[in-house]
Amino acid sequence: MYEHALSGVLPVKSQCLPFRQIPHTTPLFTDFLSWSPPIRPFYSRPPNFAEWLKDETSAVRYDSARRQRVAEILERQNKSWGASPKTLENIARLRGGASALVTGQQVGLFGGPFFSLFKALTTIKLANEATSAGCDNVPVFWLATTDHDLAEISHVSVLGADGSLHKLTASTQGGEDAPVGTVTFGPEVASLVEAAAGLLGDSEVTSFLRESYRPGENFGSAFARLFSRLFAEWGVVLLDASDAELQQIAQPIWMKLSSLAERNWKRQGITSR
Repeated sequence: MYEHALSGVLPVKSQCLPFRQIPHTTPLFTDFLSWSPPIRPFYSRPPNFAEWLKDETSAVRYDSARRQRVAEILERQNKSWGASPKTLENIARLRGGASALVTGQQVGLFGGPFFSLFKALTTIKLANEATSAGCDNVPVFWLATTDHDLAEISHVSVLGADGSLHKLTASTQGGEDAPVGTVTFGPEVASLVEAAAGLLGDSEVTSFLRESYRPGENFGSAFARLFSRLFAEWGVVLLDASDAELQQIAQPIWMKLSSLAERNWKRQGITSR
């Protein structure tokens, strides 16, 4: 199985399924994807971003001084995780005026659910499409390090050679309701990495796991190191949401949003909580 994987030929067949055939897909989501007339009054844009990309990009107005500060923070953060030259190039593009095409996810053990990888890959694809269309965009992955649900992100299921799923759980604990980005791994993480390596087989990916999930790293930094390596070729820019300097820059934005929400509540006769 692993010989096939390393050669790029997987011993499985794949096919695309419409969302309507996927269990638990909501009617609201499928109606949005088909851009059904009844749904249109509730959304300003259709799902195909190529139809409105240029309009939105031309309307972006971002304070140049704030842009420079954010770019400096992103450069500092990504260098600390071993950023590739492509990532640093993308940060330079962002500093120079490029737009950011952003996705994000909780910082789950060993990269979290598989859809975290698909999110990053989709952002790369869309950023490249936007740039090719004349709207310079860079892919950004927002790390939800301020999340508090440790029980949700401290485990992962890994597919073994026999096709069965094996659940691996980190025993690492933080303070009560501590943000997951502050929960630090101890020596116990080494045996967990080796358990994953035993299931996956020796490869470049298992080397990435060993380099990323080490004693002293936390859920956020380990996740960031892993994604820095997995997506080095495409230059995905990672953003740690718990960064104090970044939060300071965002504070005026949050205050403005809070004020707008307060006015809307009063207009609707709702008491703020």
